[in-house]
Amino acid sequence: MPTTDLALVILAGGLGSRFGGAKQIEPFGHEGHFLFEYACYDAMRAGFEKVFIIVRPGMQDVISKQLNRWMHSKRFEILVQEQNRSKPWGTAHALHFLHGKWEGSFLVLNADDYYGSGICQSAADLAQNGVQAAALLFELAPTLSPNGPVARGLCNVENHYLLGIEEVLQIEYKGNEIKDESQRTLSPAALISMNAWLLPPLFLTHLKVLVEQFLIANADNETAEIYLPKVINEMIAAGKLAVQVLEMPPKWFGLTYADDLAEAKSHILTLEGKAYSLVFPTWI
Repeated sequence: MPTTDLALVILAGGLGSRFGGAKQIEPFGHEGHFLFEYACYDAMRAGFEKVFIIVRPGMQDVISKQLNRWMHSKRFEILVQEQNRSKPWGTAHALHFLHGKWEGSFLVLNADDYYGSGICQSAADLAQNGVQAAALLFELAPTLSPNGPVARGLCNVENHYLLGIEEVLQIEYKGNEIKDESQRTLSPAALISMNAWLLPPLFLTHLKVLVEQFLIANADNETAEIYLPKVINEMIAAGKLAVQVLEMPPKWFGLTYADDLAEAKSHILTLEGKAYSLVFPTWI
């Protein structure tokens, strides 16, 4: 059944500091698609209405030109994360630019992560079944990079609902065990967030207030950032958001370090002609 009131939101404004460049516009596959275009393809198949791509200033033209190769202009809109400093203000700040642009539910994904070809259909199914908000989670072990430590959102889940998220830093294998920066041992099967969220329209109203308060409080802070998991934590604690949990298959891969790129490109090549057409059909 088509989902006509569902949008895909791609967060594409990061600097890619550890990667060493703009990884969100790195070409993949036979046709040189950006990694997030495979999520756009999945959204088209799942009956989504539109895609919003949130970028930092200066990236609009290259992304618009790329998407115009196969997407009608009515199917996507590029939103610019305006900022008064060189460093972006964080993922929650980026998402608040969607306020006033979309009145339906939406799925949020990172531009530099691949979540599996079924993630958009999973979100569409949840929305069709009346689910307002959901965290689409992954097991920890398959999301680790062999090229260095990573940060992950460790999720506290009870009765299929999210109780909270703990940001855990410097996660990597030490021998046969997974350790964080405090040398705590983590379960390979621990559920973590990779910033894949199904969210309702009212979320944006609450988000706008929180972001505006944050900007006022941190007007002179050049490094402060406000992240989406932190905002969701606050909304859950305040009783403003109930987030169901759906565990996804271990299909995720992403780009944290430049050395992750070769394996990610190889993954995409194996998917083309199977999960994806070699040439994307036109989304009109």
